[in-house]
Amino acid sequence: MQSQIHIHRPAIVGGFLFLLSAPVHLVVSESVSVAIAAMTLALIGGAYIGFGASAQDIRTMVLELLVAILFGMAALAGLLWHWIAIPLGLTFHALWDFLHHRPIIGAPVPRWYVPFCVVYDLLAALFLVVLYAF
Repeated sequence: MQSQIHIHRPAIVGGFLFLLSAPVHLVVSESVSVAIAAMTLALIGGAYIGFGASAQDIRTMVLELLVAILFGMAALAGLLWHWIAIPLGLTFHALWDFLHHRPIIGAPVPRWYVPFCVVYDLLAALFLVVLYAF
């Protein structure tokens, strides 16, 4: 997939976005923080629906849709069951991103997307575990 957007040093930009978004979790209640994190997971998981649609292959579309649904389910589980489902979902999202790097599986994604998202996902997952567990 060719993107008209080009991000220089996408991993650094992903880390910077994490640094911009993390402080809100420090000033709201845990339940609000979990809700924000769940929405974030659902939204970033949903990005692959667009990538799947742009692949113009029904199997790839269905695969990406099913995986996006799984990320949505992890977000919902974080709200209804236990917060740990959200950092787990973010970690699996980083893995799913990495699988698109070669690409091993799934829809083609912009070159910058994988390092950007892997860094953001893993930093956010670690941050949420530290924030909620300690």
